[in-house]
Amino acid sequence: MNTSVVKLNFMKFKWSELVHFAMYISYMLFNCPLFGNPPITKADFDAAILDLQSKGVLAYDPKSNFIHDRDEAILVLLEMMRQLANYIKMVSLGNAFIIRLSGFKANVFKNHHTKSKFTVKHGEISGSVIAKWGRDVQAFSYVVRYSINEEGLKDIFKEVNAGKTKVTIENLLKGKEYLFSLAIVDENGKSAFGNPVYLMVI
Repeated sequence: MNTSVVKLNFMKFKWSELVHFAMYISYMLFNCPLFGNPPITKADFDAAILDLQSKGVLAYDPKSNFIHDRDEAILVLLEMMRQLANYIKMVSLGNAFIIRLSGFKANVFKNHHTKSKFTVKHGEISGSVIAKWGRDVQAFSYVVRYSINEEGLKDIFKEVNAGKTKVTIENLLKGKEYLFSLAIVDENGKSAFGNPVYLMVI
């Protein structure tokens, strides 16, 4: 099953976009029986939306005294949106369908599938490895993470960002087996890491 989180792209909305999106959230979330105990009431949420809408319109005049008031109203509504997003994250348990029923968008993390297999081989110098993978047409970039395959160390990862389909990792400990795995970064953020590849560094 895919795991998902609430997409927080509304944090970058202009005030007018935020008003429209919040109105949609109000309609979807407070009318869905799955969300019976939100941390904010519909009345308080709708009041914050109306407050931002009113102050936003008044602030169209750059010489007005309402710009500060509008910005304060934005912060109030954003804080409410964050609280509701955290609530939806808890209720949904990573289910993208449930997230979307709230009106929020779902940031879906999927396992990485590339056109060719993710591989790791020894580099040209001791203590280095070369990781290679197939290109994903939707990827902006890639992330390779690695750790030493020993108890107490295998969950301590380091990450390397790459813009292409190959990266060299250096200064690894010789004689240690490492775990390497790959994730893509696309418009939805960073995907889940794929199954690890094992290699003894020489």
